[in-house]
Amino acid sequence: MFFMNLYEVIRWGNDADDPFTGGPDGADTCFLVRAGSVEQAAELVDADLRKLKPQRAAAFVEAVYLLGTEQSTEGTPRLLRGPYVQHAHRHGWRHWYRDEEGGAWVERPDTRAGDGQSETA
Repeated sequence: MFFMNLYEVIRWGNDADDPFTGGPDGADTCFLVRAGSVEQAAELVDADLRKLKPQRAAAFVEAVYLLGTEQSTEGTPRLLRGPYVQHAHRHGWRHWYRDEEGGAWVERPDTRAGDGQSETA
């Protein structure tokens, strides 16, 4: 059996033409990924985004949230769902960010007082 991490991998915004819901300030482009690390999850999605040829939002992953783990008979990283467009909310999960494609992933500590409330990144 293999244990793999489950991540929500996020690009801020989307490529829709709508001036209110599209672009870098619109709902986020998200993917559910099974991978061994943050870097591995981001690489899978970056490759998928390159195929989509983004026009209005970044062409790379900007945030990764650790959702949990999965026990599987297959230890292969893979894209499980996505892209799906929704506002990404972090619900107390561990989270990493980068500012540029190929940049270093930086984990940010949870700055909330553990009140159990969700937080928008």
